[in-house]
Amino acid sequence: MRSTEKVDLDAEKEVLKRIHKEMLVSHKSDVDKVMKYIAKDAILIPPNSRPIEGAETLREAVKEMVKTTVLSMSGGVTRLEVAESGDLAYDIGHFKIVNQKPEGPSKEEGYFVTLYKKMDGEWKFMGQIWNNIT
Repeated sequence: MRSTEKVDLDAEKEVLKRIHKEMLVSHKSDVDKVMKYIAKDAILIPPNSRPIEGAETLREAVKEMVKTTVLSMSGGVTRLEVAESGDLAYDIGHFKIVNQKPEGPSKEEGYFVTLYKKMDGEWKFMGQIWNNIT
């Protein structure tokens, strides 16, 4: 964003909080709703797995995510930073989640880092890496 106009960082943070929740917390979201936030060259780096690169490949991961039955979820963003330029941001946080699997409940806990970039005036998800500590 090349402008002499000062960016309202607090307003940008509120937008990013909403996007994070819609994309990554609300597992009842539909795939197309989630995909509107994902940049075409986005990347996921899950624990113990190879990176998942590109929006179309990520679409398959999102399809699986929205099918997941979440029994409980807690945690969230603990730090959210937006660059003074207003076009780059990241969040860091912690999660605890219990999903229903065919063999019974499955618990996960860990930390994440998510990257965002403002493109054509819209925030886009660029990537996320996370770990599991349980």
